[in-house]
Amino acid sequence: MPWPAPAERRSPGQLARIFQRFGAREAPQLSARLYAALCPAIAADDDLLAVAASASPTQPPPNLLFGAVHYLLLDGRHDPLSAFYPDLAPTGSAADPLHAFPHFRDFVLRNRTQIETLIAGRRVQTNVIQRCTCLLPAFAHVADAAPEHALALLEIGPSAGLNLAWDRYGYRYHGATDARWGDPSAPVQLDAELRGAVDLPPLPANLPVAWRAGLELHPVDITNDDQVRWLRALIWPEHVERHQRLAAAIAVARQRPPRIVPGDATTDLASLLTEAPIDAALCVFATHALYQVPDECRQRIDAALQNAAQLRPVWFLSMEGTGPDYSQLFLHRCASGDHTITHLADCNAHGRWIEWRAGRPILPS
Repeated sequence: MPWPAPAERRSPGQLARIFQRFGAREAPQLSARLYAALCPAIAADDDLLAVAASASPTQPPPNLLFGAVHYLLLDGRHDPLSAFYPDLAPTGSAADPLHAFPHFRDFVLRNRTQIETLIAGRRVQTNVIQRCTCLLPAFAHVADAAPEHALALLEIGPSAGLNLAWDRYGYRYHGATDARWGDPSAPVQLDAELRGAVDLPPLPANLPVAWRAGLELHPVDITNDDQVRWLRALIWPEHVERHQRLAAAIAVARQRPPRIVPGDATTDLASLLTEAPIDAALCVFATHALYQVPDECRQRIDAALQNAAQLRPVWFLSMEGTGPDYSQLFLHRCASGDHTITHLADCNAHGRWIEWRAGRPILPS
């Protein structure tokens, strides 16, 4: 059973407000100058808002519209719009994004049918590998709480599952005291800025994982070039290093593909949880995936976790955009009816910086 969607699509006014907010807050926060420049003009353009209205009510229209355009440009076609995309600009340096809108509008309207089909049929399924810089200390925190057990990891909404391979990457944290973890010669290297006065938890050299899996409504096949192209299209054009990191992570994953189980977390999570070894520390996690899940379905996911916690402790780690201009990392621990929540960290939505805050657990609401 798929997640139920609201019956009505968004109105032009709602769409305009979504693009305004995306351009004013989300895009600047993540150094996406092109999308930040385009959003105000899109919000005032009825034709482009009508194209964006093709998005499912559970999906973010800016990401889908920009992703669909990027996807078509990635097929190698020569179009004046490509000059404004740093990852595609033929000269290696992109044109001023403040002059991009006329070219963007013309491209969308010339390719309207294809773009509307993509927007209606595709989903936002990014694999932001940099978010592993936030997952690593959180997993270390769980391992410290259960020192006699290896980890059992289950990701909800893993897309292609590239973040399930977090322990095959190298890490460096920059702050008052630098920290490194993992193989410094690994093909994927991740860097993050450490903020604040609280140190990260100790990062043991070995964080054993006894079992890992992902549960994904629409799994991404990393051996399928078209699906990989869609993953690339969802990366913002200024983030050239993310395109390179994605290619490296896919190469790593193809050597040892992650286990991704097709299914709906609202109905299939409980069954998959029973496969985790009973003597492992079971940690379920999600990064910027649950915003697509309606409240009713979130309640079913919570119920599955609570039921599993009757037999063993279950940790649930969520990284969502719950702060005004940043994400927050929360860790829920459920065991025999007890439920504690710890605010582990504030962090950049793409894992570029992390401010560790873990302290006394807070009471659940």
